[in-house]
Formats: sequence, structure tokens, C-alpha cells
Amino acid sequence: MRRAARWLVLVSLAISACVSPSDPWERGEALKQAQRRYSEALRWGNLEKAAKYVDPEMRTDFLAYSDVFDTLRISDYDIGEVDLDEKTLAKAEVDVTYHGYVLPRYIEKRVKDHQVWYRDEGSGNDWRVRPEFAAMLDGFGARR
Repeated sequence: MRRAARWLVLVSLAISACVSPSDPWERGEALKQAQRRYSEALRWGNLEKAAKYVDPEMRTDFLAYSDVFDTLRISDYDIGEVDLDEKTLAKAEVDVTYHGYVLPRYIEKRVKDHQVWYRDEGSGNDWRVRPEFAAMLDGFGARR
């Protein structure tokens, strides 16, 4: 009987260790994954894939920049610290530094993009971004 009780306690502790009491639905982790996928899609010039994470009200304008990505190459990016609203777990801000260049010039520049993320309740609580995309492109010197 004691052996069964010990196993029950150990299993309970192991399960509870995987879930944060302040974020039981792991929204912070979901945000990190969404932010990484968005940045990766931009890095590889896949605006259609990146657009899935963009605020629906900004999506058409975002996709209008697809011609710019014919000459823009993002070689790397650095994700800053994510500032997640601890009270609501529904809004976050993060600065991402993109490294890239515009063809035919191979002069790499570093440009910071301030991203505001929010949980979109209308889409099943997926994370959406409101990027400062125009400012980022201007920083690279990309023609629009």
C-alpha cells in the first residue's frame, strides 16, 4: 500500500512539474513558438507563412511587401527578451534584431523590429503580431 502511495505521489509531482501554476495553459511557451515561426518565415522570405501570424487587420498591407522580398535577404535574427503581461497572459512585446541585406548590395545591416503580440480570442487564442514592418524595411534600405 505504501509503495503504491509513493508512486502516486511521484507521478503527481512529475506531472505538476510540467505545468506552471501561473501559466497552466503554457501561453508563454506558445508565444515563443509563434514568434520563432514568424521570424523563421521572414528569414526565408516566406511571407505567406509569416502572414498567418500577422494581425488580420494588417495582413493585406503586410502581403503587399512581397515584391520587396525578391531582393531582401535576412541572414539571421536575434530574439530579445519577451515582455509578457503577467496579469492577462494575453499581450507581449519583444524586440527582434534582423541581420540582412538588399540585393545587389551585399552590405549586411542590423535592423530592430519592435513586435507587439496578442492572443486572438476569435481564432482560438492563437498569438498574432502587429509588426513595425515598414520601419524594418526602411532600415534595410529596401525599396517599396
